[in-house]
Amino acid sequence: MNYSRSFLDHNFFEGEIIPLNKKEFHHEINVLRKKVGDKFVVFNGRGDSGLAEITLLNSKKFEVLIEEIFPFTEREGVRIDLGQSLIKNEPFNFALQKATELGVTNFTPLITERVVVLRKSNDTQKRIAKWQRTAQGACEQCGENWIPEINEPKNIQDWSTDNISKTKLVLYPDADVKFSEIQITDSVSIAIGPEGDFTKVEIAMLKEAGFIPVTMGSRILRAETAAISAVSAIRYGAKEF
Repeated sequence: MNYSRSFLDHNFFEGEIIPLNKKEFHHEINVLRKKVGDKFVVFNGRGDSGLAEITLLNSKKFEVLIEEIFPFTEREGVRIDLGQSLIKNEPFNFALQKATELGVTNFTPLITERVVVLRKSNDTQKRIAKWQRTAQGACEQCGENWIPEINEPKNIQDWSTDNISKTKLVLYPDADVKFSEIQITDSVSIAIGPEGDFTKVEIAMLKEAGFIPVTMGSRILRAETAAISAVSAIRYGAKEF
């Protein structure tokens, strides 16, 4: 039987009864019209998942019983650290959503010279919380039990110099090396530029930090398209597709 899935930030165990916040389960209660006795899958974004049954649902309370714990889900495939330059909200959220579906391990918003979206520093935590919800929703839909670690916006130089992946790539249309020429290892970092791409100074800095500029052909891709294409290319290069 196919059950709907909901994120639950909890280290649950079999037989546990958990009181839940109804607002956080709006989709289950108000959209899917779940009632007492109905079941759905819960996952915590850290590889744990299980089957929950609604045992109490009224105007004041919502409780579920963890009826069954599923086998722990190990992370699969290449560990991908995606550095996505900050772009407008809608395409940025789209890139995060699809990158989550494709199983990226880390997602870091990058501050670069050509980032044109002005964001207030005191709004950072609200933005991260919204990004977390986007990633959670993506996992609910695609069946992924791991939510990527979503970091605070970081200067591209700091991100690149702190990076420890075995293979480090930067998508750059003027690069001499094709993406398909890269030998994929078990950990890959990929930097995606903003509208207008990285500056030559930034590319030089990234190269100094061990990043290889790679191209995906002559087409000029939107930033969110580039992110999806790059992560997919990494998966294909690792023979996961």
